[in-house]
Amino acid sequence: MEPKHKRLIPLFILGGIGLVFLFGWVVQLLWNATISEIFNVQTITYWQAFMLIILCKILFSSHYNVKKHPRPPFVEHHLFKKEKQPAAEEKDEE
Repeated sequence: MEPKHKRLIPLFILGGIGLVFLFGWVVQLLWNATISEIFNVQTITYWQAFMLIILCKILFSSHYNVKKHPRPPFVEHHLFKKEKQPAAEEKDEE
């Protein structure tokens, strides 16, 4: 018998693709309702809205990978590690 979650994988893929296309439609509606009215510019088509999303993703997304750049050791050492207390034997020697 096949596990239940493996049968749902194609459904999740189709759902993700559907959400991407739905997002393009929402951007088109919002652009045409606001920007074209306020600035008196032409309305855009669905595919222009879709390309606008891709352009914004390229221009405004961060290409900084957090996993490749962890906190420097200095921050970890001084903020998260307690200083060791000298042992009782070391105090007697001084």
